[in-house]
Amino acid sequence: MEMFGRVGLVEIPILIAPDQKVWMDKMIKEGRIAVPPGGTLEKGSLYSMFIRMLLHNAMEEQKRQEALEADDDDEE
Repeated sequence: MEMFGRVGLVEIPILIAPDQKVWMDKMIKEGRIAVPPGGTLEKGSLYSMFIRMLLHNAMEEQKRQEALEADDDDEE
């Protein structure tokens, strides 16, 4: 499943705490931040994929919450 398709990406600098970087490095090393099947990616690409997945999940959750709130408003 291609999560993001051929969407153009923009580059933004991000700052994370040193302990968060250590955690991400550990997860990548242990294979818990997965490389797509048959692929190899640089560590920076794995960071990028992880952050994009977090953003995607947050956006989906926001849509779900908005839909639930709209349903609640309709019931009143």
